[in-house]
Amino acid sequence: MNIYEKMIILNPSLSDEELSSTIEKITNLITNTGGEILKVDNWGKKKLAYEINKQKTGIYVLFLFKSPSPVIKKIEDYFKVFDPVVKFMVVKLGKKQIAALPKEVGASVADQETATPAQKVAS
Repeated sequence: MNIYEKMIILNPSLSDEELSSTIEKITNLITNTGGEILKVDNWGKKKLAYEINKQKTGIYVLFLFKSPSPVIKKIEDYFKVFDPVVKFMVVKLGKKQIAALPKEVGASVADQETATPAQKVAS
């Protein structure tokens, strides 16, 4: 499986309850399609570089996850019609980016990559 980084800008008018529900829906979408969430980082409300859909601010959320390649198309199609999402971007991480991951995330990724096929099936 490949490792991806997904940045999502959510509508700034979401309440805390709606925000946590939206993040939970996105997390479930990734895990239900065969992916594995490595890290979710809520950056909070930030000013946008330019106005998007008449919005000047947005709630930034970063997802770091492992997933098979075909799943990314399904995720992108879902975000195109999911109202709380203002903008999104999915980036496949290369070896150098994976090596630069924080220790708690990078260790689990490195363990998976160095494991033998029998160990990967067991985990």
